[in-house]
Amino acid sequence: MKRKSIVVVMLLALVLLMTNSVVLSKNVVEISIQDVWADNLSWGRAWLQTLKTFEESHPHIKINRIYCPIGQNVERILLGTRTKNLPDIITCDTPDVPHLAEAGSLLDLTSFFGQWGKWDDLFPGSQDAVTWKGKPYAVQFTTNTLALHYNKDLFAKAGLTRPPETWDELLEWAKRLTTSDTYGFAFSAIDTEEATWHFAPFLWSNGGDLLDLSKPESVQALEFLTTFVKEGYTSRDVVNWNQGDVGVQFRLGRVAMMIHGCWDIPLSEEAGINLGIAKIPVPKKGMNPVVPIGGETFAISPFSSPEKQKAAWEFLTWMLEEGMVEFNQLVNNIPTRRSIAPSVIQTKPLLQPYIEELEHGVNRFTVGGGENYTKVSIITRAAIQKALIGQTTPEKAFKEAAGEIKKLMK
Repeated sequence: MKRKSIVVVMLLALVLLMTNSVVLSKNVVEISIQDVWADNLSWGRAWLQTLKTFEESHPHIKINRIYCPIGQNVERILLGTRTKNLPDIITCDTPDVPHLAEAGSLLDLTSFFGQWGKWDDLFPGSQDAVTWKGKPYAVQFTTNTLALHYNKDLFAKAGLTRPPETWDELLEWAKRLTTSDTYGFAFSAIDTEEATWHFAPFLWSNGGDLLDLSKPESVQALEFLTTFVKEGYTSRDVVNWNQGDVGVQFRLGRVAMMIHGCWDIPLSEEAGINLGIAKIPVPKKGMNPVVPIGGETFAISPFSSPEKQKAAWEFLTWMLEEGMVEFNQLVNNIPTRRSIAPSVIQTKPLLQPYIEELEHGVNRFTVGGGENYTKVSIITRAAIQKALIGQTTPEKAFKEAAGEIKKLMK
């Protein structure tokens, strides 16, 4: 009899457990996220850890992650738009926001941001990065830009005690740092987006314009960078160096100063470089460097159910709050909110110059032709390369490029 009672109790307990499991599973909302960060790289590992942290504190939401190689991302999004079948959250690079919004791939987040109520705490560049035609279509919780990296040991050998602040000083410092084994200065001028990205701070800080490359301020910026190559302070090979290549040359001691992003800091530290970071030098003392902002954005599918859209926004809101600190600490990137940035600086003080620059950060597509930005960039970097290798003068290169861009924008 006792045995039967025990069996009955166990069966009842099992039924109760199964019933509770069904109830719990019904209350869990599953959402999918398509991102571009491979699991075997530091960003992918940090992303997986961040997703795990979210799920542990939000048991009512389960995230199914979909990895997409960055080169296929936009194509997949547009295909999903045509079939009205997209992951609930999709990743897109900042220059892609305008045409994806135009294509109907992204949900208008105006009401969600209104409920959140902290839009004004975002850096201006991050606001621009997610906005198209006056409406926000994405969320940016991590950003980056460019700054001047310098080798303090090489500075000491050259008798330099501080980083350059102006263009004249950058040129003079590069001259003093250049030896038979070391170039004083480097940047990326390869035929990719990296060339436009690295040139932009010099262009914009001087009052130049991607949509008017023939104006004197634009030409002066290209003339300035061309001088480094002409004088031998910068290698002609920069036209073949991507950002990674520039970083390698710096860590090998073959370059004393370079333009680079905050993501490269850990690599230099691991290599034992006595690293210094400074804001990018400006044409005249007292000016502020105007820099391009980078970093992916995250949008919600307009084809998802209201329940999934709500859960997706709950995740993105968390990434704008607690998740922002955790993720940016892990990847050495910059939070997009003024109030949160100081918490990252406490443990990563080398990010300070980057954060100061972001007050004057500019989104490339906003000032570079919107939907036509990618084509504008291609024309611009072709002209930059022609001038750097001496195929033509900066003035002629940019005059020709300006004509092409003018036709494009008609």
